[in-house]
Amino acid sequence: MSPVIFVFESLKFKINVNDHNPPHVHVEGCGTGVRINLLTLVFMDDKTDFSQGTLDRIMTEVKKRRDELIEEWEKYHEKN
Repeated sequence: MSPVIFVFESLKFKINVNDHNPPHVHVEGCGTGVRINLLTLVFMDDKTDFSQGTLDRIMTEVKKRRDELIEEWEKYHEKN
């Protein structure tokens, strides 16, 4: 199960249930995807078909909603 936390410019921002650390968000759309570490705000994937402009907009949105995304991550993953 991968709940969609929000949609921005037709891109789905998801937190996968039972996913691995570090806390991260999956962004999917336009037939491609990318993961962003919510602690460091660094892209976790070396390759994606998103344009640089789209990646910039994705990162801007993640930075704006970081607290919300971390809260959602914690909701689906037990803190140890």
